[in-house]
Amino acid sequence: MAKAKTIFVCNSCGYEATKWLGKCPGCNEWNSFYEEKVVSESSGR
Repeated sequence: MAKAKTIFVCNSCGYEATKWLGKCPGCNEWNSFYEEKVVSESSGR
């Protein structure tokens, strides 16, 4: 079964965070994060 994980990515520099941040620590841009779902494949038995 695949498990969905949410990450937040900065539009300006591509910085990735596990939670939404108001200001990007990579490029200091305000409100530049968007939500992205990442599905990781789990190895079956």
